[in-house]
Amino acid sequence: MQICEIRISDITDGMIVAKDVYTDTNELVLTHNTVLNRDIVKRLKQYGIYRIAVYDEVEVSKSEQQPSREEKVRKSKEFVRFKKNFDNTVAGLKGTFARILESSDIDGVAQLTKQVDTIMQKADGSYHVFDMLNCMREYDDVTFAHSISVSILCNLIGEWLKLPNSDIYSLTMSGILHDIGKMQIPNEIISKPGKLTEEEFHIVQQHPKLGYQILSKLDLDEHVKYAALMHHERCDGKGYPMQIGKNKIDYFSKIVMLADVYDAMTADRSYRKGMCPFKALDIMLEDGFEKYDPAVLMLFVEKTVQSYIGATVLLSDDRAGEIVAVNREAWTRPLIRIKNEFVDLYRDKSIKIAKIV
Repeated sequence: MQICEIRISDITDGMIVAKDVYTDTNELVLTHNTVLNRDIVKRLKQYGIYRIAVYDEVEVSKSEQQPSREEKVRKSKEFVRFKKNFDNTVAGLKGTFARILESSDIDGVAQLTKQVDTIMQKADGSYHVFDMLNCMREYDDVTFAHSISVSILCNLIGEWLKLPNSDIYSLTMSGILHDIGKMQIPNEIISKPGKLTEEEFHIVQQHPKLGYQILSKLDLDEHVKYAALMHHERCDGKGYPMQIGKNKIDYFSKIVMLADVYDAMTADRSYRKGMCPFKALDIMLEDGFEKYDPAVLMLFVEKTVQSYIGATVLLSDDRAGEIVAVNREAWTRPLIRIKNEFVDLYRDKSIKIAKIV
C-alpha cells in the first residue's frame, strides 16, 4: 500500500497509521498499523502532533496470526545477545561477591559495571530493555539475577534523568552491590519458598546494615555504600533499617529503591509468578508520592509504560488487544485496540491489564 502524510484535521475514522508516531522529544506515542478514530486524534493533539503518515487504503491487520511479543523477543538476535551477556554478568557477580567478602577485593566490581553498560549499549535495538528483562524472569540464583536486573534499571533511569556518565556509572554499581548484605543472611531464609516468619523477616531486615558494613571499608563512591544501607528506606520515614525521611535519604538510594521494588514485584519466584508490570506500577503509584521521590517515580512510570506501546496484552475480561496509545492523566490505563474496537481503560475503570502476552 502507498503511504501518504496528512494533517490531523484530515483524519477520518478507520485510517491506518503507516509509521510509528513520536513526539519532538522522541517519545513513542502511537505504533504503525493503529486504526485511527476521534479519541486517538484528540490524544495526538495533546502531544502537539499535527501531521502523521497513513496508508491510503484501509486494510485490517491480521494481528491474531502474528507471534506474541515474547515469542518475537526470544527469537530476536538482540535477546540472544542480551541473555548471553546477562548470564555471564550474573556468573561474574557470584565470584565478585565472594572475593569482596573473603579479601575485600573490588577489582571485579568495576568490570561488572562496565559489563552492564555494555549490555545496555547492545540492547539498543528494536526491542526495549523491559522486553528483554521480562524474558529473563526464571532464575534460580535470585539475589544475583536481581542485582543485575536492578543495576540495568538504574542505568536506564540514569540515562532518562540525563545524569553525567560518571553518575550513571556509580548508579549502576549501586544497583549491582545494593543487596550484598544478603550474603550474610542464611540461605535457607533468603531462598525460603513462602512467607517468612516474624523472626526470619527481622533477620532479613539486617541486610542493609550488613551490606553497608561490608562496603564502608572499601574504596568505593559513597553513593554506592549508601545505596546498600538505604534502599529499603522510604521517603515517608516508614522504611528500614533507620526509618529516616526523604531529606536524609541519598539521591541514588531513591533511584535504587524504585528499581529494587519494581524488579522484586515483576520477577518470578519459586513460590509465585512475577506480577504484571502494569499492576506493579499501579501499586507503586497508590502511595508512591509519599514513599518515593515523586519526580523519579513519575519518570519511571511514564517511560516504562511507553516502552509497552505496541505490546499485546490480556485484559481482566479475558480479551486480548494491543496497546496503541498512552494516557498522560493515567499512565497505567492506556488505549487498547481489539481488532477494530477500541477500549479506553481510562474511561472504563472496571477493566485492567492482566498480563503482557
